[in-house]
Amino acid sequence: MTMHWDLSAVSFLVIDDNMHMRSILRSVLGGFGARHVFEASDGADGLEVVLDRSPDFILCDWVMKPLSGSEFIRTLRAEKDRLLSTLPVVVVSAHSHKSTVIEAVSLGIHGFIAKPVSPAVLYRHITDTLHKQAVYGRNKGILFNSTSTDRRSRNRGDDQSAVAVPPASDTATVIDMALI
Repeated sequence: MTMHWDLSAVSFLVIDDNMHMRSILRSVLGGFGARHVFEASDGADGLEVVLDRSPDFILCDWVMKPLSGSEFIRTLRAEKDRLLSTLPVVVVSAHSHKSTVIEAVSLGIHGFIAKPVSPAVLYRHITDTLHKQAVYGRNKGILFNSTSTDRRSRNRGDDQSAVAVPPASDTATVIDMALI
């Protein structure tokens, strides 16, 4: 059962080095009812917008210069402010190789969408993420539970989740969810 979300009060940040792609995503988000869409041309500009505007949701490209999507996410997740460090991030990228998706998941994304973007898939990722946040609370990505404790650390029995490696079966499940 698909739930309809009112996205008019949700603010979005679109980070992509391609101006045309930012325009497409802005238009699609507008079609969903979003009224507040901020843009950044790379991860460094994206971090400035995050600090200045505090968006509710981030759509981020993976390959950008000077600060890539991976560097942006790594910096965001390391932020001491819990509201900023748990901002939902969905990667939207043409670079959708398995290794890229695994790296993005391990850094703390909430979804991964391969370009070209289908509006229906984008809407589903956004609404699924917002629904999970409403039910379970904010977290640092799909590998993390509602208390921001990494599932991998529970499997290992300690709290050093930053260096943990997920079991192969756990990774396969997460990647399948991220690519749907």
